[in-house]
Amino acid sequence: MARFVAAGILLLVPSWALAATDTAGSLFTVLLSLVLILGGFVAVAWFTRRYLPGMGAQGAVKVVGTTAVGARERVVTVEVGDTWLLLGVGGGNVRLLHTLPKPESVQEHGR
Repeated sequence: MARFVAAGILLLVPSWALAATDTAGSLFTVLLSLVLILGGFVAVAWFTRRYLPGMGAQGAVKVVGTTAVGARERVVTVEVGDTWLLLGVGGGNVRLLHTLPKPESVQEHGR
């Protein structure tokens, strides 16, 4: 009977060795991996906004304002350089309605 008890205790020794893992070290590894992955996402987003054309915040064309004149039709004012373009948008096409010089004082409206 003592043999069986000794054999049972010897079978539990490997599980005690596995239970003694360092939880602080594994938690640090998981957190470090998470920070590296999130940092990679931020770096890719920064790279695409910085170097890919048309993705940056400062473009050559700026929409100044829009007004709906129908269910699918709009009049859009677009700033290109020192010129404002009044465009009619609707029905699958865009037409230039009028060209204006950029006004000296323009109030920026928050959207």
